[in-house]
Amino acid sequence: MAIPEYFMNCFSDGRLRPSFLMGLSAERQREIMDKASWRSYSKGSYLFAEEEPVDGIYIILSGRVKLSTWDSEGREQIIGIFSESDTIWEGVFMDGSRYPYNAVCLTDVDCCKLLIRDLEDVMKDPSVSLKIIALLSRKLHDANDRVLLLSTSSPKARLAGFLLNRSRHTSSDTVVLRLDDIAASIQLRPETVSRRIKEMEKEGLLEKVGQSSIMIKDRAKLEAVYSEG
Repeated sequence: MAIPEYFMNCFSDGRLRPSFLMGLSAERQREIMDKASWRSYSKGSYLFAEEEPVDGIYIILSGRVKLSTWDSEGREQIIGIFSESDTIWEGVFMDGSRYPYNAVCLTDVDCCKLLIRDLEDVMKDPSVSLKIIALLSRKLHDANDRVLLLSTSSPKARLAGFLLNRSRHTSSDTVVLRLDDIAASIQLRPETVSRRIKEMEKEGLLEKVGQSSIMIKDRAKLEAVYSEG
């Protein structure tokens, strides 16, 4: 199914900004995205499952998707969370690779998929290939940040770092995620995360909004908590 006109217009006028398309003309963006297929997924469904063959990239048009796996004790480990305009590249440039994680929809999701063969054709354009190299370099940087975050021994500091990173990624002071998903992202128990959120609320750093939103109230102090951890 081809990408609907509404979403194609969102790419063309800049409302959706996948990194490897930014700076390209509207005509070139349309040419690339005409190769993609589009699909809607319901909350809880899979874009792909662990060990399935890698056959393309996914661009999130709306909604949120988590990459996750399970450890030897049956605990979920969230590797990353993707939202509007993000692209999932896992395993694309490795011959015969299989997805190392599950991609599970945290909400209803609209996304489009560009097959590897079409991506390889797109990458013949030097301007596109350079953007993809820059994007993958950023993913490596983010992966290093995640390793650093998970090496932080203080649960409070680890939570602070995660909320700051997520806020920067979404360009919003409000982080919208379920408590269980935050806990799985930073390898802590949900009860521990809940206690630390309440503690930081009392300190005026955060504010819990509804069931699954946390607003950063004092970014400077939250950064100090992370750096001191």
